[in-house]
Amino acid sequence: MGKQHIKKVAETFGIAQLTAKKYIRMTKEEISDLDNPKNYKKRESTMNVWLNVIYKMMQDDCSNETIYFYIKQQQEFHDTDKKLADYIYTIGKNNFPNRTPFNSKTTMEWVFPPEVIIISRTDLLKYILTCNPKTKKDTTIEKYIDIIKNKYPIIENVETMFKEFHALLMGKDEKKLDEYLEKYEESKIQSFCNGIKKDITPVKNAIFLSVSSGFVEGNNNKFKVLKRIVYGRSGLVNLEKKCKLAFLAKQQDFSLSTLL
Repeated sequence: MGKQHIKKVAETFGIAQLTAKKYIRMTKEEISDLDNPKNYKKRESTMNVWLNVIYKMMQDDCSNETIYFYIKQQQEFHDTDKKLADYIYTIGKNNFPNRTPFNSKTTMEWVFPPEVIIISRTDLLKYILTCNPKTKKDTTIEKYIDIIKNKYPIIENVETMFKEFHALLMGKDEKKLDEYLEKYEESKIQSFCNGIKKDITPVKNAIFLSVSSGFVEGNNNKFKVLKRIVYGRSGLVNLEKKCKLAFLAKQQDFSLSTLL
């Protein structure tokens, strides 16, 4: 059966083409089975406990926003915000089709008093893990870092462990690595220490040897980026030209016309 015929059937009955194709290709046995539909077991959802509450509030003409934040404030609610929003949307769509949908992410903006200072965990980690003295640090965190460390000692511990490891990597004494692993092998970073012990020789070589594979790895990364850029749109000939253009363009005797 041709595509045009399937398309015409789909348009006639107002269904999708895939659905029309499925029904057209059904066997006699499958058609006869439609008279006795299977009773599938209804899946239970943790949100079902709020079904009657949501339905009743919708009957009372409460807005979706009111229902959403009312349930979120209940101590018995332990699901995610997205799951709650989707559940409210589904009940409203199936039972109250004229209700106005809503976006839970933009429904309410939390506004803090001006005297409250917000410091995110990402910014805090960036501050304590920055070792380059030339890098500009967050002045707000710098002002309150002593108070934060006093309140949460784990922050100072993380900073100490990181900077000690950074210092030994930047140094030339590979023996300090053994001292570091012995010091923290029973701490929160035990798995990290165990991972280093499995490949301790390459790590020690990286500490005391003046040579490294950085140049090779850097060029290898550049080749991989170029390969991804031309993936699916060029052949090996164009890939070769792209790589030459990236690496030879700065040479004095380079000619772009030779690659065309």
